[in-house]
Amino acid sequence: MTSPEVGPTTPAPQVVVVAGSGRSGTSSIAGVLKLAGVRVPQPEVPGNRSNPRGFFEPVWVVELQTRLLRQAGAVLTDARPSAFERTHAVAETAEVRATVEDWLQDQLGTEPALVVKDPRNSFFLPLWRRAATDVGAEVSFLTMLRHPAEVVGSKDAYYKARGAGGTVRHAQTTRAASWLNVVLFSELVTRDARRTFVPYNDLLDDWRAVVARVGTELGLAGLATVTDEAAAEIDEFVDPGLRRIRTGWDEIDCPADIQDMAEEAWDQLCVLAARGGFDADAEARLDAVRARYAAAYDDAEALAQSTAESARREGARQGRRNAEKAHAKTQDRARRAAGTPAAPSVPAGAPSPADRARVVARRARSGAGRVVRGVRRRLDRG
Repeated sequence: MTSPEVGPTTPAPQVVVVAGSGRSGTSSIAGVLKLAGVRVPQPEVPGNRSNPRGFFEPVWVVELQTRLLRQAGAVLTDARPSAFERTHAVAETAEVRATVEDWLQDQLGTEPALVVKDPRNSFFLPLWRRAATDVGAEVSFLTMLRHPAEVVGSKDAYYKARGAGGTVRHAQTTRAASWLNVVLFSELVTRDARRTFVPYNDLLDDWRAVVARVGTELGLAGLATVTDEAAAEIDEFVDPGLRRIRTGWDEIDCPADIQDMAEEAWDQLCVLAARGGFDADAEARLDAVRARYAAAYDDAEALAQSTAESARREGARQGRRNAEKAHAKTQDRARRAAGTPAAPSVPAGAPSPADRARVVARRARSGAGRVVRGVRRRLDRG
């Protein structure tokens, strides 16, 4: 008895998740992949002044992850190592996983590959990995790399130059630290997955070489042959003039310790980029940077404890003030609805009824004194 012939199997669809800090070229690589034939789920977030060529971000993904980030009490530029524990906790619920899985199934359809890009991706990489696997897709991760000083300089140029503390130093320190935090976590959680790292300058210098390498390292067969028409579009899209920010550490005002850690992380990530995404020695060095950064952040939190407690107290006071105002408005609306006239409002700085009574009393006493003095003068003349 002969075995039946087995026909060619249909390859599993692929989901490419783009990771990396904002202003690192994530939009550029997503745009290149789209022009090369990898689908970006629609609709997309439209471009703006900071990124006129477009973001290539699915609106659905941005809205979902914005909501999850808010629920986790985290922000896009979060420098806290603990931020990833918070985002993991809100994302790993059965409800969220089912929501992402349903969306992925709808988007994949007959598509051989999707590219999912959102600057918030780095906080939710485990979610995308699990959801893609559960719907039968192969997932891979593409992390864009740009020198941290240039990332900080680019954010200074396109976003607010000052941080919450009101100084350029605060803003630049937070931005350098958040870059470090994001790349360290992204690298760690993708170690046992299919991945690639792409330096931004490599993409601008020779996109063809980058696309070929990404196709090989991520197993994207469609990138092996880019049509002449697509190549012409990518040539126009990838403009070396996009390298507008050429900032060095000498132009960044942040602690030397943060600079040292960011520079070491950058060096080791470039090693990974050059060696197919994996290198045991580079990964060990990144582990050391991660431990050093976590300890430094813990020390910084201890130093800022008084400031944090003061902010909490002020927040509580402001919350009470807001609640009192809301209660007064509610009462006023209720009175109006019942037809009861509201108590007349007192302008700011106006005297209270008690103050007005005291003024009247003083005036009465003053008037009585004048009368007595007048009578005495007349008696004296008489």
